[in-house]
Amino acid sequence: MINEKRNHHFVSQAEQRLNTIDSSVSKKNQRIYAFSITDRENYQIALEAPTGTKIKETLSFDDLFTIDILDERLRVNLEDFFSSYEQDVSILTQSLLLKLKSGNQNLKTEILNIFAMKLINSFRNPFCIEKTLNTIGSLANYSPPDENLKDIYKKIDSGNQTSIREFAKNFSVTEEQYRKWMKSLFMLFVPKDAQGINLVDMMVKEFFENTDQFIDVYVHIYSGAEEGKHSLLSDRGFTLLTDQEEHLAYEFNLTCNAFISYIFTDIKKAGVYKLGKGVIESILRMQSKKTSEVKIHFCENNLEVLSRYNKNVVYQSRENVYCKSKVVYGL
Repeated sequence: MINEKRNHHFVSQAEQRLNTIDSSVSKKNQRIYAFSITDRENYQIALEAPTGTKIKETLSFDDLFTIDILDERLRVNLEDFFSSYEQDVSILTQSLLLKLKSGNQNLKTEILNIFAMKLINSFRNPFCIEKTLNTIGSLANYSPPDENLKDIYKKIDSGNQTSIREFAKNFSVTEEQYRKWMKSLFMLFVPKDAQGINLVDMMVKEFFENTDQFIDVYVHIYSGAEEGKHSLLSDRGFTLLTDQEEHLAYEFNLTCNAFISYIFTDIKKAGVYKLGKGVIESILRMQSKKTSEVKIHFCENNLEVLSRYNKNVVYQSRENVYCKSKVVYGL
């Protein structure tokens, strides 16, 4: 965990580059248009810079995931644990879109790994600290069994004091909440079991192996005449499609021309009980034999849905939304 990485992105540069204004320029010079939210109720936004903002400086803070600063150069941080999930995001995204367009339904690897990476973004996003604590905050009540890891873990309470006070103020949380968030992230990513599996991998596996639910994945792509109709990227990294008890529904930007929806439907809570106990048991038995089948829906050039998606991104983002173009469709 000791390295020289200071500028920590909470939405990866790789994901932002899939929405860049010009992909032909060098990575260090790639830009994206940033908009500030001026009236979320009426979906109004304002362009921050006419030439865009540099991706290498966007959606990041210095030492955001730093546990301890050793000297001017070296620090102890969680960056490499996130990087291991980010490194293939472009390849997986492009593979998913190419397979869908060619009719190839062998998409398990792409669907699972993209969800894992996007879910990680939601947990490590500083604008989602309270939500993350509501989801995984109980992890902060534990400590790693390995003594070396335990010594590093303890530094969350003692190291990097000045930055923690500043971050807590910036993100409208208490210092205690910030430390609890960092501890939860540490416990989620760092300790591994005998098979080398950490808790975040176990969590994603549980999402897709829970046979008490239906899983639907919708991939919306805009091509041909509609290729210029771009999807927004949220500063929170995700949006929720619904807050109904029976559905857990996430939406994520994939590229400037695509977004994805993951909908997990609890069979019992979704009203299936109206069909009677026997029918429920039959459905659950069938589900258990399917090993949680994932239904994938490919949707092309549905502008009504794109408008709904972009409005939802504006409404749920913290301060900013990002796009390939200066004009955002549907607002």
